[in-house]
Amino acid sequence: MNRCFLMIICSVLTITGLARAAYQTDPNHDQWLQQRYVEATSIKEGMTRADLLKVFRMDGGLQPLLPNRYVLRTSNSIKVDVEFDVPAGDKILPEDVRFGRSETDVQFVSNDKLKIKRISKPYLEPTFLD
Repeated sequence: MNRCFLMIICSVLTITGLARAAYQTDPNHDQWLQQRYVEATSIKEGMTRADLLKVFRMDGGLQPLLPNRYVLRTSNSIKVDVEFDVPAGDKILPEDVRFGRSETDVQFVSNDKLKIKRISKPYLEPTFLD
């Protein structure tokens, strides 16, 4: 009886210890993630698109003519949504996003002149495995 009880206690303690070890995070990873967050939050409203592109790059996929979703250069999982201060109704494109469009379709603007009107907090994009 005592042996059985002792075996159950040992099993519970072993399982608890393994579970606790599995949930502990690597301090180096935590520090790395904090550094990425500080890097991502360094871009503020009022800065230019040129400033944004030093830290972020355009995200892929379908986006409007003036891209509004950007991904951190040092981590593909951290993204922000950006709204630029442009006149309403104007078709404005940054110079680096020409894609063969003619000058008559849209107005091309330097990245130094496109100011950030609003920027979201950095968020993690969920990854999906096929």
